[in-house]
Amino acid sequence: MWKTKHNKWKKLDNAGKIFPAIAGRDDAEVFRVSCQLKEPIQPDLLQLAVDSAVNDYPLFTETIRRGIFWYYMEDTGLRPMVHEENKPPLQPLYVEGNKLLIDISYFGCRINFEVFHALADGTGAFIFFKAIVATYLLMAYPDELHGVDLETLDSTQRERLADSFTQHFSPDKGSSVNFEFLGNKGKKNKVYRFSEARTPDYRQLVTEGCMSTRKVLDASHEAGATVTEFICSQLILAIHDTMEPRDRNKTVAVAIPVNLRNYFDSNTIRNFFGIIQVDYDFSGEGEHTLADVIQSVKQSFAQELTYENMQQKIASQVKMERHPIVRICPLVLKDLIMIILQNVSMKRRTITLSNVGKVKLQPELARYVDMFDVFNSSSTRQVCMCTFGDCMVVSFSGLMAEHTVEKAFFRRMAHVDEDIVVSASYTFREFERE
Repeated sequence: MWKTKHNKWKKLDNAGKIFPAIAGRDDAEVFRVSCQLKEPIQPDLLQLAVDSAVNDYPLFTETIRRGIFWYYMEDTGLRPMVHEENKPPLQPLYVEGNKLLIDISYFGCRINFEVFHALADGTGAFIFFKAIVATYLLMAYPDELHGVDLETLDSTQRERLADSFTQHFSPDKGSSVNFEFLGNKGKKNKVYRFSEARTPDYRQLVTEGCMSTRKVLDASHEAGATVTEFICSQLILAIHDTMEPRDRNKTVAVAIPVNLRNYFDSNTIRNFFGIIQVDYDFSGEGEHTLADVIQSVKQSFAQELTYENMQQKIASQVKMERHPIVRICPLVLKDLIMIILQNVSMKRRTITLSNVGKVKLQPELARYVDMFDVFNSSSTRQVCMCTFGDCMVVSFSGLMAEHTVEKAFFRRMAHVDEDIVVSASYTFREFERE
Protein backbone atom coordinates (compact mmCIF):
# COMPACT_ATOMS: atom_id res chain seq x y z
CA MET A 1 0.00 0.00 0.00
CA TRP A 2 1.15 3.50 -0.81
CA LYS A 3 -1.16 5.36 1.53
CA THR A 4 -3.88 4.62 4.02
CA LYS A 5 -7.09 3.80 2.27
CA HIS A 6 -10.07 5.90 3.26
CA ASN A 7 -13.30 4.50 1.88
CA LYS A 8 -14.39 7.85 0.53
CA TRP A 9 -16.73 7.57 -2.41
CA LYS A 10 -18.18 9.94 -4.93
CA LYS A 11 -20.66 9.83 -7.77
CA LEU A 12 -19.49 9.55 -11.34
CA ASP A 13 -20.08 12.65 -13.43
CA ASN A 14 -23.02 12.67 -15.83
CA ALA A 15 -21.00 11.65 -18.91
CA GLY A 16 -18.88 9.12 -17.00
CA LYS A 17 -21.85 7.00 -15.94
CA ILE A 18 -22.21 5.28 -19.31
CA PHE A 19 -18.65 3.99 -19.68
CA PRO A 20 -18.70 1.15 -17.09
CA ALA A 21 -21.91 -0.14 -18.66
CA ILE A 22 -20.70 -0.20 -22.27
CA ALA A 23 -17.02 -1.13 -21.79
CA GLY A 24 -16.34 -4.56 -23.24
CA ARG A 25 -14.23 -6.73 -25.50
CA ASP A 26 -14.92 -4.64 -28.61
CA ASP A 27 -14.22 -1.31 -26.93
CA ALA A 28 -12.58 -1.02 -23.52
CA GLU A 29 -13.42 2.73 -23.40
CA VAL A 30 -9.75 3.51 -22.80
CA PHE A 31 -7.70 6.29 -24.33
CA ARG A 32 -4.00 6.99 -24.40
CA VAL A 33 -1.97 10.19 -24.35
CA SER A 34 1.74 9.97 -25.09
CA CYS A 35 4.79 12.19 -25.11
CA GLN A 36 7.90 11.63 -27.19
CA LEU A 37 10.99 13.12 -25.55
CA LYS A 38 14.35 13.71 -27.19
CA GLU A 39 16.24 11.32 -24.88
CA PRO A 40 15.47 7.86 -23.41
CA ILE A 41 13.27 7.71 -20.31
CA GLN A 42 14.83 7.19 -16.88
CA PRO A 43 12.31 4.87 -15.13
CA ASP A 44 13.23 5.78 -11.56
CA LEU A 45 12.71 9.48 -12.20
CA LEU A 46 9.48 8.80 -14.05
CA GLN A 47 8.16 6.89 -11.03
CA LEU A 48 9.00 9.83 -8.76
CA ALA A 49 7.24 12.20 -11.18
CA VAL A 50 4.13 10.01 -11.16
CA ASP A 51 4.12 9.89 -7.35
CA SER A 52 4.29 13.67 -7.24
CA ALA A 53 1.52 14.18 -9.81
CA VAL A 54 -0.80 11.73 -8.05
CA ASN A 55 -0.49 13.74 -4.84
CA ASP A 56 -1.89 16.75 -6.71
CA TYR A 57 -4.46 14.75 -8.71
CA PRO A 58 -5.68 11.88 -6.47
CA LEU A 59 -8.66 11.26 -8.77
CA PHE A 60 -6.41 8.98 -10.83
CA THR A 61 -5.96 6.50 -7.95
CA GLU A 62 -9.68 5.85 -7.69
CA THR A 63 -11.62 2.85 -8.95
CA ILE A 64 -15.26 2.25 -9.85
CA ARG A 65 -17.63 -0.03 -7.99
CA ARG A 66 -21.18 -1.17 -8.58
CA GLY A 67 -23.96 0.14 -6.38
CA ILE A 68 -27.63 -0.83 -6.35
CA PHE A 69 -28.72 2.11 -8.50
CA TRP A 70 -25.50 3.69 -9.87
CA TYR A 71 -21.78 3.10 -10.17
CA TYR A 72 -19.64 5.07 -7.74
CA MET A 73 -15.96 5.94 -7.34
CA GLU A 74 -13.81 4.93 -4.41
CA ASP A 75 -10.20 5.56 -3.39
CA THR A 76 -8.00 2.47 -3.88
CA GLY A 77 -5.05 3.56 -1.77
CA LEU A 78 -2.84 2.06 -4.50
CA ARG A 79 0.28 3.55 -6.03
CA PRO A 80 0.50 3.62 -9.85
CA MET A 81 3.63 1.67 -10.81
CA VAL A 82 5.55 2.72 -13.90
CA HIS A 83 6.62 -0.12 -16.20
CA GLU A 84 8.17 -0.67 -19.61
CA GLU A 85 5.53 -1.00 -22.31
CA ASN A 86 5.00 -4.71 -22.97
CA LYS A 87 1.58 -5.12 -24.59
CA PRO A 88 -0.53 -3.59 -27.37
CA PRO A 89 -2.14 -0.23 -26.59
CA LEU A 90 -5.66 0.33 -25.26
CA GLN A 91 -6.01 -2.86 -23.23
CA PRO A 92 -9.03 -3.08 -20.85
CA LEU A 93 -8.53 -1.27 -17.54
CA TYR A 94 -11.99 -1.55 -15.97
CA VAL A 95 -12.41 -4.82 -14.09
CA GLU A 96 -14.23 -5.72 -10.88
CA GLY A 97 -12.11 -5.30 -7.76
CA ASN A 98 -9.75 -2.82 -6.18
CA LYS A 99 -7.84 -2.03 -9.38
CA LEU A 100 -6.43 1.20 -10.73
CA LEU A 101 -8.08 2.55 -13.87
CA ILE A 102 -4.87 4.01 -15.27
CA ASP A 103 -1.68 2.58 -16.73
CA ILE A 104 1.64 4.44 -17.10
CA SER A 105 4.39 2.97 -19.23
CA TYR A 106 7.50 3.98 -21.15
CA PHE A 107 9.43 2.72 -24.14
CA GLY A 108 12.60 4.32 -25.44
CA CYS A 109 11.97 8.07 -25.41
CA ARG A 110 8.19 7.74 -25.04
CA ILE A 111 5.93 8.10 -21.99
CA ASN A 112 2.40 6.62 -22.24
CA PHE A 113 -0.60 7.29 -20.05
CA GLU A 114 -3.78 5.25 -20.49
CA VAL A 115 -7.00 5.92 -18.59
CA PHE A 116 -10.52 4.53 -18.41
CA HIS A 117 -12.82 7.18 -19.86
CA ALA A 118 -15.17 7.19 -16.85
CA LEU A 119 -12.47 8.97 -14.81
CA ALA A 120 -11.70 11.87 -17.13
CA ASP A 121 -11.94 13.25 -20.65
CA GLY A 122 -9.03 14.21 -22.89
CA THR A 123 -8.61 17.65 -21.34
CA GLY A 124 -8.52 16.29 -17.80
CA ALA A 125 -6.13 13.51 -18.76
CA PHE A 126 -3.74 15.96 -20.42
CA ILE A 127 -3.69 18.17 -17.30
CA PHE A 128 -2.53 15.22 -15.21
CA PHE A 129 -0.17 13.90 -17.88
CA LYS A 130 1.51 17.26 -18.43
CA ALA A 131 2.15 17.45 -14.67
CA ILE A 132 3.97 14.09 -14.94
CA VAL A 133 6.01 15.19 -17.97
CA ALA A 134 6.92 18.58 -16.50
CA THR A 135 7.95 17.09 -13.13
CA TYR A 136 10.02 14.42 -14.88
CA LEU A 137 11.87 16.99 -16.99
CA LEU A 138 12.67 19.14 -13.96
CA MET A 139 14.15 16.07 -12.26
CA ALA A 140 15.99 14.80 -15.35
CA TYR A 141 17.65 18.15 -16.16
CA PRO A 142 18.20 19.89 -12.79
CA ASP A 143 21.16 22.00 -13.94
CA GLU A 144 19.68 23.19 -17.24
CA LEU A 145 16.30 23.90 -15.62
CA HIS A 146 17.57 25.40 -12.39
CA GLY A 147 15.21 28.14 -11.26
CA VAL A 148 12.29 26.92 -13.39
CA ASP A 149 9.21 26.35 -11.26
CA LEU A 150 6.55 23.75 -11.96
CA GLU A 151 3.35 25.36 -13.22
CA THR A 152 0.26 24.05 -11.45
CA LEU A 153 -3.44 24.30 -12.19
CA ASP A 154 -4.84 27.36 -10.42
CA SER A 155 -7.73 25.58 -8.73
CA THR A 156 -8.72 23.84 -5.53
CA GLN A 157 -9.22 20.09 -5.16
CA ARG A 158 -12.96 20.72 -4.92
CA GLU A 159 -12.91 22.52 -8.28
CA ARG A 160 -10.80 19.81 -9.90
CA LEU A 161 -13.17 17.06 -8.78
CA ALA A 162 -16.42 18.90 -9.47
CA ASP A 163 -19.22 17.45 -11.58
CA SER A 164 -19.52 20.42 -13.92
CA PHE A 165 -22.63 18.99 -15.58
CA THR A 166 -24.51 19.46 -12.31
CA GLN A 167 -22.89 22.84 -11.61
CA HIS A 168 -23.98 24.29 -14.97
CA PHE A 169 -27.39 22.62 -15.12
CA SER A 170 -30.26 25.00 -15.95
CA PRO A 171 -33.64 23.54 -14.87
CA ASP A 172 -35.55 25.68 -17.38
CA LYS A 173 -33.60 24.22 -20.32
CA GLY A 174 -33.67 20.86 -22.06
CA SER A 175 -35.92 17.84 -21.70
CA SER A 176 -35.53 14.47 -19.97
CA VAL A 177 -36.85 12.74 -23.10
CA ASN A 178 -34.52 14.54 -25.52
CA PHE A 179 -32.34 11.88 -27.15
CA GLU A 180 -30.39 14.20 -29.45
CA PHE A 181 -27.12 12.83 -28.09
CA LEU A 182 -27.90 9.63 -30.01
CA GLY A 183 -27.27 11.45 -33.28
CA ASN A 184 -29.52 12.59 -36.09
CA LYS A 185 -32.36 10.41 -37.30
CA GLY A 186 -35.02 10.55 -40.00
CA LYS A 187 -32.56 11.33 -42.81
CA LYS A 188 -33.61 10.58 -46.37
CA ASN A 189 -30.44 8.59 -46.91
CA LYS A 190 -28.84 5.96 -44.72
CA VAL A 191 -25.75 6.74 -42.67
CA TYR A 192 -22.69 4.97 -44.03
CA ARG A 193 -21.07 2.50 -41.63
CA PHE A 194 -17.82 0.60 -42.01
CA SER A 195 -18.19 -3.05 -42.94
CA GLU A 196 -14.57 -4.15 -43.07
CA ALA A 197 -13.23 -7.17 -41.23
CA ARG A 198 -12.09 -6.65 -37.65
CA THR A 199 -8.96 -7.87 -35.93
CA PRO A 200 -9.50 -11.52 -34.92
CA ASP A 201 -7.91 -11.01 -31.50
CA TYR A 202 -9.77 -7.72 -30.79
CA ARG A 203 -6.47 -5.86 -30.92
CA GLN A 204 -6.78 -2.10 -31.26
CA LEU A 205 -4.73 -0.92 -34.24
CA VAL A 206 -3.28 2.58 -34.39
CA THR A 207 -2.18 4.58 -37.43
CA GLU A 208 -0.90 8.11 -36.91
CA GLY A 209 0.43 10.85 -39.10
CA CYS A 210 2.60 13.76 -37.99
CA MET A 211 2.44 16.85 -40.18
CA SER A 212 3.40 20.50 -40.00
CA THR A 213 0.99 22.53 -37.89
CA ARG A 214 1.85 25.64 -39.88
CA LYS A 215 1.13 24.00 -43.25
CA VAL A 216 -2.21 22.58 -42.08
CA LEU A 217 -3.15 25.92 -40.54
CA ASP A 218 -2.27 27.77 -43.76
CA ALA A 219 -4.28 25.31 -45.86
CA SER A 220 -7.25 25.63 -43.50
CA HIS A 221 -7.21 29.43 -43.61
CA GLU A 222 -6.83 29.41 -47.38
CA ALA A 223 -9.97 27.24 -47.54
CA GLY A 224 -11.79 29.61 -45.16
CA ALA A 225 -12.05 27.00 -42.38
CA THR A 226 -10.76 26.26 -38.92
CA VAL A 227 -8.33 23.36 -38.53
CA THR A 228 -11.05 21.09 -37.12
CA GLU A 229 -13.42 21.97 -39.96
CA PHE A 230 -10.67 21.34 -42.52
CA ILE A 231 -9.63 17.97 -41.05
CA CYS A 232 -13.29 16.94 -40.71
CA SER A 233 -13.91 17.77 -44.37
CA GLN A 234 -10.84 15.88 -45.54
CA LEU A 235 -11.93 12.91 -43.43
CA ILE A 236 -15.42 12.91 -44.97
CA LEU A 237 -13.95 12.92 -48.47
CA ALA A 238 -11.41 10.19 -47.56
CA ILE A 239 -14.26 7.97 -46.37
CA HIS A 240 -16.18 8.68 -49.57
CA ASP A 241 -13.08 7.80 -51.62
CA THR A 242 -13.13 4.28 -50.14
CA MET A 243 -16.87 3.55 -50.40
CA GLU A 244 -18.18 0.78 -52.63
CA PRO A 245 -20.17 2.15 -55.60
CA ARG A 246 -23.45 0.97 -54.03
CA ASP A 247 -22.75 3.14 -50.96
CA ARG A 248 -21.63 6.30 -52.75
CA ASN A 249 -24.92 8.14 -52.13
CA LYS A 250 -25.04 7.54 -48.39
CA THR A 251 -24.51 10.16 -45.68
CA VAL A 252 -21.21 10.36 -43.82
CA ALA A 253 -21.94 11.29 -40.19
CA VAL A 254 -19.07 12.52 -38.00
CA ALA A 255 -19.57 12.74 -34.23
CA ILE A 256 -17.37 15.41 -32.64
CA PRO A 257 -16.80 15.71 -28.86
CA VAL A 258 -16.79 19.33 -27.69
CA ASN A 259 -14.86 20.59 -24.66
CA LEU A 260 -17.54 22.34 -22.60
CA ARG A 261 -14.88 24.22 -20.63
CA ASN A 262 -14.73 26.52 -23.65
CA TYR A 263 -18.33 27.58 -22.93
CA PHE A 264 -18.64 27.33 -19.15
CA ASP A 265 -16.35 28.31 -16.27
CA SER A 266 -14.92 25.00 -15.09
CA ASN A 267 -11.60 23.67 -13.77
CA THR A 268 -12.75 20.08 -13.46
CA ILE A 269 -10.41 17.30 -14.59
CA ARG A 270 -13.34 14.89 -14.83
CA ASN A 271 -15.52 14.45 -17.92
CA PHE A 272 -17.05 17.66 -19.19
CA PHE A 273 -17.83 17.35 -22.88
CA GLY A 274 -20.76 17.29 -25.26
CA ILE A 275 -21.25 15.73 -28.68
CA ILE A 276 -22.22 17.42 -31.91
CA GLN A 277 -22.78 15.66 -35.21
CA VAL A 278 -21.78 16.81 -38.68
CA ASP A 279 -23.55 15.10 -41.60
CA TYR A 280 -22.66 15.32 -45.26
CA ASP A 281 -25.18 13.87 -47.74
CA PHE A 282 -23.53 12.58 -50.90
CA SER A 283 -26.85 11.88 -52.66
CA GLY A 284 -27.11 15.44 -53.98
CA GLU A 285 -25.97 16.43 -57.42
CA GLY A 286 -22.57 17.93 -58.00
CA GLU A 287 -18.93 17.02 -57.75
CA HIS A 288 -18.70 17.16 -53.95
CA THR A 289 -15.41 19.04 -53.94
CA LEU A 290 -13.42 19.92 -50.84
CA ALA A 291 -14.88 23.45 -51.02
CA ASP A 292 -18.43 22.00 -51.09
CA VAL A 293 -17.80 19.80 -48.07
CA ILE A 294 -16.09 22.58 -46.12
CA GLN A 295 -19.03 24.92 -46.72
CA SER A 296 -21.45 22.30 -45.40
CA VAL A 297 -19.25 21.46 -42.41
CA LYS A 298 -18.86 25.15 -41.52
CA GLN A 299 -22.65 25.59 -41.52
CA SER A 300 -23.05 22.60 -39.19
CA PHE A 301 -20.41 23.93 -36.81
CA ALA A 302 -22.00 27.39 -36.77
CA GLN A 303 -25.40 25.92 -35.93
CA GLU A 304 -24.16 23.47 -33.30
CA LEU A 305 -21.38 25.34 -31.51
CA THR A 306 -23.36 27.91 -29.56
CA TYR A 307 -23.63 28.54 -25.83
CA GLU A 308 -27.39 28.00 -25.95
CA ASN A 309 -27.03 24.63 -27.66
CA MET A 310 -24.42 23.44 -25.18
CA GLN A 311 -26.59 24.63 -22.29
CA GLN A 312 -29.46 22.63 -23.79
CA LYS A 313 -27.34 19.48 -24.08
CA ILE A 314 -26.22 19.68 -20.44
CA ALA A 315 -29.76 20.24 -19.22
CA SER A 316 -31.19 17.33 -21.21
CA GLN A 317 -28.52 14.91 -20.00
CA VAL A 318 -28.94 15.90 -16.33
CA LYS A 319 -32.73 15.80 -16.54
CA MET A 320 -32.61 12.33 -18.04
CA GLU A 321 -30.35 11.15 -15.20
CA ARG A 322 -32.73 12.67 -12.62
CA HIS A 323 -35.94 11.35 -14.17
CA PRO A 324 -37.93 9.60 -11.38
CA ILE A 325 -38.27 6.35 -13.34
CA VAL A 326 -34.56 6.30 -14.19
CA ARG A 327 -33.59 6.95 -10.58
CA ILE A 328 -35.50 3.96 -9.18
CA CYS A 329 -34.30 1.52 -11.87
CA PRO A 330 -31.74 -0.96 -10.52
CA LEU A 331 -28.27 -0.75 -11.99
CA VAL A 332 -28.65 -3.97 -13.98
CA LEU A 333 -31.58 -2.43 -15.86
CA LYS A 334 -29.76 0.89 -16.30
CA ASP A 335 -26.82 -1.03 -17.82
CA LEU A 336 -29.13 -2.65 -20.36
CA ILE A 337 -30.70 0.69 -21.29
CA MET A 338 -27.31 2.37 -21.70
CA ILE A 339 -26.03 -0.46 -23.91
CA ILE A 340 -29.14 -0.17 -26.12
CA LEU A 341 -28.74 3.61 -26.38
CA GLN A 342 -25.06 3.24 -27.24
CA ASN A 343 -25.87 0.76 -30.01
CA VAL A 344 -28.46 3.17 -31.44
CA SER A 345 -25.93 5.98 -31.30
CA MET A 346 -23.28 3.95 -33.11
CA LYS A 347 -25.71 3.15 -35.93
CA ARG A 348 -26.33 6.86 -36.50
CA ARG A 349 -22.69 7.82 -36.97
CA THR A 350 -19.92 6.83 -39.34
CA ILE A 351 -16.92 7.89 -37.30
CA THR A 352 -15.86 10.06 -34.35
CA LEU A 353 -13.34 12.90 -34.64
CA SER A 354 -11.87 14.34 -31.45
CA ASN A 355 -9.57 17.36 -31.47
CA VAL A 356 -7.87 17.76 -28.09
CA GLY A 357 -6.30 20.96 -29.37
CA LYS A 358 -2.97 22.63 -28.66
CA VAL A 359 -0.77 21.09 -25.96
CA LYS A 360 1.22 23.76 -24.16
CA LEU A 361 4.32 23.43 -21.98
CA GLN A 362 6.58 26.06 -20.47
CA PRO A 363 9.12 27.13 -23.15
CA GLU A 364 12.02 25.96 -20.98
CA LEU A 365 10.52 22.43 -20.91
CA ALA A 366 9.18 22.30 -24.45
CA ARG A 367 12.68 22.09 -25.98
CA TYR A 368 13.10 18.58 -24.54
CA VAL A 369 9.90 17.31 -26.21
CA ASP A 370 9.37 16.16 -29.80
CA MET A 371 5.61 15.53 -29.87
CA PHE A 372 2.41 14.58 -28.06
CA ASP A 373 -0.30 12.32 -29.39
CA VAL A 374 -3.66 10.90 -28.31
CA PHE A 375 -5.88 8.04 -29.47
CA ASN A 376 -8.98 6.24 -28.24
CA SER A 377 -10.25 2.65 -28.28
CA SER A 378 -13.11 2.00 -30.68
CA SER A 379 -15.23 -0.94 -31.81
CA THR A 380 -14.92 0.43 -35.35
CA ARG A 381 -12.69 3.39 -36.17
CA GLN A 382 -12.03 6.71 -34.40
CA VAL A 383 -9.84 9.72 -35.15
CA CYS A 384 -8.09 11.88 -32.55
CA MET A 385 -5.76 14.81 -33.04
CA CYS A 386 -3.60 17.18 -31.04
CA THR A 387 -0.93 19.79 -31.74
CA PHE A 388 2.41 20.54 -30.10
CA GLY A 389 4.58 23.21 -31.65
CA ASP A 390 4.85 22.56 -35.39
CA CYS A 391 3.83 18.90 -35.04
CA MET A 392 0.16 18.06 -35.56
CA VAL A 393 -0.60 14.37 -34.99
CA VAL A 394 -3.77 12.81 -36.38
CA SER A 395 -4.36 9.26 -35.10
CA PHE A 396 -6.74 6.55 -36.30
CA SER A 397 -7.52 3.73 -33.87
CA GLY A 398 -9.96 0.84 -33.62
CA LEU A 399 -10.66 -2.75 -34.57
CA MET A 400 -10.82 -2.30 -38.34
CA ALA A 401 -8.29 -4.72 -39.85
CA GLU A 402 -8.21 -2.95 -43.21
CA HIS A 403 -6.73 0.49 -43.57
CA THR A 404 -8.18 1.98 -46.74
CA VAL A 405 -9.65 5.02 -44.99
CA GLU A 406 -6.38 5.76 -43.22
CA LYS A 407 -4.45 5.54 -46.49
CA ALA A 408 -6.97 7.72 -48.32
CA PHE A 409 -6.88 10.38 -45.59
CA PHE A 410 -3.11 10.59 -45.35
CA ARG A 411 -2.80 10.68 -49.14
CA ARG A 412 -5.04 13.74 -49.07
CA MET A 413 -3.02 15.33 -46.28
CA ALA A 414 0.22 14.64 -48.20
CA HIS A 415 -0.96 17.32 -50.64
CA VAL A 416 -0.96 19.72 -47.68
CA ASP A 417 2.38 18.57 -46.23
CA GLU A 418 4.53 16.43 -48.51
CA ASP A 419 6.82 15.67 -45.56
CA ILE A 420 4.07 13.97 -43.53
CA VAL A 421 5.35 10.99 -41.49
CA VAL A 422 2.93 8.07 -41.06
CA SER A 423 3.52 5.28 -38.53
CA ALA A 424 1.46 2.32 -37.30
CA SER A 425 1.30 -0.19 -34.46
CA TYR A 426 1.14 -3.01 -37.04
CA THR A 427 2.62 -3.89 -40.40
CA PHE A 428 0.37 -2.84 -43.25
CA ARG A 429 0.26 -6.42 -44.53
CA GLU A 430 -0.46 -7.98 -41.14
CA PHE A 431 -4.24 -7.92 -41.39
CA GLU A 432 -4.76 -7.21 -45.09
CA ARG A 433 -6.79 -9.70 -47.09
CA GLU A 434 -4.83 -11.85 -49.51
